[in-house]
Amino acid sequence: MIRVTRIRVAIAAAMFGLLFAFGVWVLLHPASIWVQPWRAQLSEAENNVIFGPYPTEEDFQVLKGKGVTTIVSLLNPAVPYEKVLLAQERERASRHGMRVLNFPMGSILGQKFGDDYHRNSKAAAEAALASEGTAYIHCYLGINRAKNVQQHLDTMASSSNYAGVGGSLSDREAHQRAVVAFEARRDEQVLAELAKMQGRNVQALRMEAWSNLRLNRIPEARKLFQRILTELPDDNDATTGLGYCALREHDLAGAEAWFAKVLARTADDIAAVEGMGYAKLRQGDRDEAKSLFERALAANPDNPETQRVLARLEIEAAVAASWLDPARDSAAADAPEADPTHGSQPATAEIL
Repeated sequence: MIRVTRIRVAIAAAMFGLLFAFGVWVLLHPASIWVQPWRAQLSEAENNVIFGPYPTEEDFQVLKGKGVTTIVSLLNPAVPYEKVLLAQERERASRHGMRVLNFPMGSILGQKFGDDYHRNSKAAAEAALASEGTAYIHCYLGINRAKNVQQHLDTMASSSNYAGVGGSLSDREAHQRAVVAFEARRDEQVLAELAKMQGRNVQALRMEAWSNLRLNRIPEARKLFQRILTELPDDNDATTGLGYCALREHDLAGAEAWFAKVLARTADDIAAVEGMGYAKLRQGDRDEAKSLFERALAANPDNPETQRVLARLEIEAAVAASWLDPARDSAAADAPEADPTHGSQPATAEIL
C-alpha cells in the first residue's frame, strides 16, 4: 500500500512539474497559439504613439516600417518571465536600431501591484510623447497596463504642456521660432522665444536647458535637466546634459558617473560616448579618450569637433613618440582646444 502511495505521489509530482514547465514555456512565448487569442492588436498611430502587446520578431519588422524608434516597455523585471522577455526585447530592439525605455508596472489578471504603478504609468506616457519619431507602448498582452498608460497619454496630448503641436497659435509660433534659433545657435533668442510660451513641452525644456548650458549658465541648465528627469527618469538626453554640466564645473568624477549611467542603458549613445571621452581626457587618460572619440567618429564621421579632438590627440602622441621634437611640439601647442558644448551640439538629434 505504501509503495502504491509513493508511486501515485511521484506521478502527481511529475505531472505537476510538466504542467509548471509548460506554463513557463507558454509565458515565455507570448505569440504562441496558447496566448495569441488573448493578445491585443497593434493600434493605429495617434500622437506618434502606437499601443500593443509584447513585440515578437515579426512585430519588430512591422513597427520599423511604421517609423517606431522607441519601445516603451511596461514589463516588470521583478517578475521572472518578464525579466527574460525584457532582455530579449532589448536585444531585438538593438538589432532594429531602436531604444527601449522600461517603466515597470506590476499587473496580474488586471490586478495592480507595486508602489510605482501610477507614477511609472504617467512617466511612460510622457516618455512616449517626448520621443523623437514614433513610440510603441506595450505590456505583456497589451491590455491592462497599456490601457492605463493610454489614459494618461490622452490627457497629456490635449495639454499644451506636453503636446508637440498643441497649445495656442502663439505658443506654436514661438516654439517654431525657438527651434530655428536653436539650430542656428542663437541661444539668447531661444530663451526669449520660449519665455513667450504659456506652457512648455519637453522638447522646449530641452532646448532651454541646452541653450543655458551653451551660455555657461550652469545652475539654470542643471535645474532644467533635473526637472526633465523628475518626470522621465530614464531620459538619456537630460542625463547626458547633467554630465556636461559637471564637465563645465570640472567635476570629472560626477561627469563620468552621469555618462556611465547613459552608456549602461544605451552603449552607442554618441553624446555620452563623447562626454566620457572628455572626462577621460581631462583626467589624463589619453588612450581611453582616443578610443572613445574614435567610437564617436565611427558613428558620426562628419562631426568636426570629434575630428579636432582626435587630431590633437594624434599630434600629442606623435610628439611623445619623437621625444618631444621641437617642431612637432610647436604644432601640438597650436592645435585648437575642443569645447564639448561648442560646434556640433551634443545630443542635438534627441533635443528636437
